Amino acid sequence: MDGIQKAIRIRDIREISASVIGMLLYMYLLFEIPFPMTRFASALSIVWFAFVILKLRKSKTRHITCKLDLSVRGQLADQEAAMRYQAALLDSVAYWYAIPPFIINCIFVLGLGNPAEYNWTNSLAESILPLSMNLKIGTITGLAFFYALIIWLNKRAASRDIKPILEKINIIQDEWEADNESNG
Repeated sequence: MDGIQKAIRIRDIREISASVIGMLLYMYLLFEIPFPMTRFASALSIVWFAFVILKLRKSKTRHITCKLDLSVRGQLADQEAAMRYQAALLDSVAYWYAIPPFIINCIFVLGLGNPAEYNWTNSLAESILPLSMNLKIGTITGLAFFYALIIWLNKRAASRDIKPILEKINIIQDEWEADNESNG
């Protein structure tokens, strides 16, 4: 349990830190880039990053903790509930963590226009941003693979790390029930 709890804590710190950096980046882009759809997507990105921070902060309140005022059976039930919450969080990552930013990033990329139409000159941004249609298609394809990888990694973590712990907790709970029935 300690290993899983540490991994969850590291994940939360990493994702919250990345969200803060992402918010700052998109705040800059919101004011720097003149294209309306891209600005809209930047604003949506900021909202999405704030949502991720709130979701992970809520997750933090559900971390596994040893509540010494509970019986061993109560502690086990509490740990089971926390692990089920983490499994559900990982299993639903496509809906709250991958698909929304993929759509937002597609809007961002497709909203990029011709800088000359807006009298916009920013050589750094122009060299980084995918302004041609071929670069836009390549970027969106790369994003699709990236978010598919995120979904796969999280589903794998749920089945490889959390579900075996839940199975062990259920076995222990079943053994206690069997002992109570035979002793009671």
